[in-house]
Amino acid sequence: MGRGSLVAFALLSSALSLFGQANFPAGEPARAFAEGVALEEDGKLRSALGRYRTIARSYPRSDEAPEALYRRGMIFLRQGCYRRAFRCLEGVLDKYPTFSGYMAVVELEFQAAQSLMDGKRNRLFWGKLPGFRDRSAARDYFKKVVERIPYSALAPEALLKIARLSLRMREPDAAIEALERLVDEYADSPVAPDALLLLAKVYRERVPGPSYDQKMTREAMNSYQEFLILFPDSPLADRAEVGLAEATDLLAAGKADVGNFYYDARQNPRGAELYYQEALRLAPKDSLTALRARKRLADVRAGKPGSGSPLDFILGRYRPSTGLAVQGPMVSAVQGEEDGILE
Repeated sequence: MGRGSLVAFALLSSALSLFGQANFPAGEPARAFAEGVALEEDGKLRSALGRYRTIARSYPRSDEAPEALYRRGMIFLRQGCYRRAFRCLEGVLDKYPTFSGYMAVVELEFQAAQSLMDGKRNRLFWGKLPGFRDRSAARDYFKKVVERIPYSALAPEALLKIARLSLRMREPDAAIEALERLVDEYADSPVAPDALLLLAKVYRERVPGPSYDQKMTREAMNSYQEFLILFPDSPLADRAEVGLAEATDLLAAGKADVGNFYYDARQNPRGAELYYQEALRLAPKDSLTALRARKRLADVRAGKPGSGSPLDFILGRYRPSTGLAVQGPMVSAVQGEEDGILE
């Protein structure tokens, strides 16, 4: 069969299908729907599902078709068949965007996603057999909810759940993306404080220790500070203050580590002194980081030599060249620019 014949056959099939839909027996969809409702009320859910499926497939242009798909999705949801329920509900939203129960359908999708998020198994064969837990599907369903109703109160809740699921799946970047969108677009939402605090926590946990890049630590500090400004009376404010202190101490420890490098490995007491001073400026007064930085700064000012590095025992003591030594004013200027967010 040639290409032209295939096209003609497809057009003819579509025309016949539309003709059949437009000329279904009068009252047949309504009769089948009434039978489905009666079967559902009698607890004969499998038979009811069959009636609703007949309406949705054979009479998709009837007034009863969207309600039949909706009821089919509700039955699957009650049976724990979350995947099949979600497909039915998505069919309602895709094929019948003017359906009067649009919001109710999306709320059921949210409910299906929540069930999977809670660890419930997607059941098979009309709920007879347990399937697998599927939190990845839960996250996809919540994304659909946000896509369907971005201006609803459910949207920020769905974004927060997307973030929590992403963290469980060890995908912090996806969590950050969802939380940043929530904080930026839904700042007045009741879940905004939780989202901002969780965002700061995720930023903080992206930095394994003081020897690593501290960009995310600064982001965490900004988020904690923003929380304390926007929600000073929140019951979570104490947690934000503790988190801010820990993040600040981590940043200070990073400065002290750089000071140790200049002092011990590069024999540059001037550069080390600047970093120790910066560490003391940032660190909480009685923290371990402050005590260590204070002690090392005292050693620098007392003229004590650094401890050196392990390579010194092989290559000899490092002797900095005057032309290559890090100059104090330059170090101060660079660090001042980096930490301008804290001024």
